[in-house]
Amino acid sequence: MPATLAEAAGSAGPFPALEYVLGKSRRQGASRADGEALIRRIAGSDVPPGGMLASGFGIEPGRIGYRAAPAHMRPDRDRLLLFAGDAVRPSADDAASICTDFNRAFADDGLELHSRDGEWLLVADTPLGPDLPSLSAVAGRYLDTVIPDDAATRPWRKLLNEAQMFLYDHPVNRARETRGELPVNGLWFWGGGEVSHGPIHAGRNGTPWIISDDPLALGVGRALNAEVSAPDAVNQQMLAGADTAVIVWTDAERALLGGDVEGWLAALQRFEAIWAPVLHDLALESGRAVRLQVGGDHEFTFGSGARRRFWQSVRPLSAWIERE
Repeated sequence: MPATLAEAAGSAGPFPALEYVLGKSRRQGASRADGEALIRRIAGSDVPPGGMLASGFGIEPGRIGYRAAPAHMRPDRDRLLLFAGDAVRPSADDAASICTDFNRAFADDGLELHSRDGEWLLVADTPLGPDLPSLSAVAGRYLDTVIPDDAATRPWRKLLNEAQMFLYDHPVNRARETRGELPVNGLWFWGGGEVSHGPIHAGRNGTPWIISDDPLALGVGRALNAEVSAPDAVNQQMLAGADTAVIVWTDAERALLGGDVEGWLAALQRFEAIWAPVLHDLALESGRAVRLQVGGDHEFTFGSGARRRFWQSVRPLSAWIERE
């Protein structure tokens, strides 16, 4: 995580259950990945997330689907910072209003914007250029450092600028500002791919039970024809009896997208209260192996032998954070 936010971890906690799971796990190297990349690994497929989601939206094959996100662009001297996440997520009605007006304004460009269950999708007749970086790679950063200044990305820069002008005085933003909320004054697009209705198969471990409220994780579950459940509908006993279950938990990452340190700390505290004890007891009481993928340079496997790993010390959570 960004070093400026990582410093806040020293003042939080303690997180005894999570710290025990990390401290007593077997640790092995892993390739860095954001939440989106970890979710895509569930499918064991190279299908781009935009194309996968477009299929779930019922978009016809042959068009190009891109993930999309509402954003707040904040000027800093002569540069723009992008923030996203829950703080700028419109209500379903406001999202529908933005999409309807966007589609009317950009119809001649062969573009459509869709929103459903918190997920946004841009559909294009033809590719707009090289893929832009994922949302997690640009949130909290200056846009001029993440968008190449070359001819290939000119259509993207044009669309991003036009989207800002379109949203500048939109009624949704006037209402948000009246309520003291951040305006949705920009959009970000990434993860493009051709829409395909062909089958998507799970990885080598078979089709898992997916537990999440993350829109992309639910989209992957639908594409795999997997069982999906909301986190609050699942308990430890159900997990102990499952063949393979994947819990996708993105609360902390969503807070980072908005640069919300307090929201990030609150998300960690929720994980400590809700999920860390479940992982602890699944391994030590139910004998299940738990693999924790966090997106950094390591992943952790926690099993029934954790109590015997007396030589591994339990360290504070701040000691595990990898700073960018």
